[in-house]
Amino acid sequence: MDTRVSPFVRIERASLDESAVTPGSIVLRGRLAPSTLRFLKVDKEYQRGLEERPDIFQAIKGGHVLPDVDIGIRGQDYFCEGDDFIIRSPCFLIDGWQRVGNALRMMELVPDTEIRLGALLHFGTTQAWEAARFTALNNNSKRVSPSLHMRNLRDQNMAVLTLYGLSENERNSPLLGRVCWEQNMRREHLLPALLFTKACLNLHSHRVGLTGVRVGDIAGGLDAAARNVSLPRFRHNCLTLFQTIEECFGISSIEYKRAATHLRGSFLISLARMLSRHTNFWEADDATLHVDSSWRRTLARFPIADPQVVQLAGSGGPAREILYEILVKHMNSGKRGNRLEPRQAGMR
Repeated sequence: MDTRVSPFVRIERASLDESAVTPGSIVLRGRLAPSTLRFLKVDKEYQRGLEERPDIFQAIKGGHVLPDVDIGIRGQDYFCEGDDFIIRSPCFLIDGWQRVGNALRMMELVPDTEIRLGALLHFGTTQAWEAARFTALNNNSKRVSPSLHMRNLRDQNMAVLTLYGLSENERNSPLLGRVCWEQNMRREHLLPALLFTKACLNLHSHRVGLTGVRVGDIAGGLDAAARNVSLPRFRHNCLTLFQTIEECFGISSIEYKRAATHLRGSFLISLARMLSRHTNFWEADDATLHVDSSWRRTLARFPIADPQVVQLAGSGGPAREILYEILVKHMNSGKRGNRLEPRQAGMR
């Protein structure tokens, strides 16, 4: 005899309503039965990890009503018991994993705690729909990392997917396993995905305009760059950028992020802009990055440990243009010929 409990989610005092998200569809509103919270699922493809949240924990302990959670139902398998809905299709938390996770923790510590948690449930969802909904709900929240939002765009943006693959699957990439596409940086991570994607976008700034600093703007710019130069060239260019940095300053050998001045925001952006703004680093098609050995040797002599450079690399705003000027001056130093050739007159 199979004595295992079949997973289901009970929604108490439930009522159907018209969806404000997807016109013409129906949503379900009600209160989550605490006894079935453990059957709610979490899709790690788009969700952030569970964290201890003292504010939520104390709110539950004090008997406060928490904001409703958002749930996607992947299917239509349900039935009614009076005013309750019993849902047997898989139910995935879109927004509210921190609330539910801390509620479950409270129930383990104090089993008789009253949990009052409302929910808005969407029928017939998919992983892609839930990821888009997650981003829409959290895009203005400071608690969700922009790098996580960027990761969640990879299924609908080939350029982002390409960069994700470079840092997660490409064995020849010095950034393999060193880019954070999650909520929090781990010890092995050297730079957040947002900075990684910004550097790749600035590398192609001579082919596409730079507009906006939000995740959606950057992702849109990357997509435009990949379509402009072709996706294979886009991939080659971004890989070449970081292979050049690896050869000149090192990436794979770095153990602590704070020691990597050349992977700080202002330095990375300034270097990418220098490569973009000068024709010396591009083949005849002006779409394929090529940094030859002589330029790499010159770049490798850049005084990356100089206190002024270290300070500028960790600063924002005007620091990037100052670093850019220092980089250009260094690359041209001692050369009568074979100097950097800017794309426009007056650009240095």
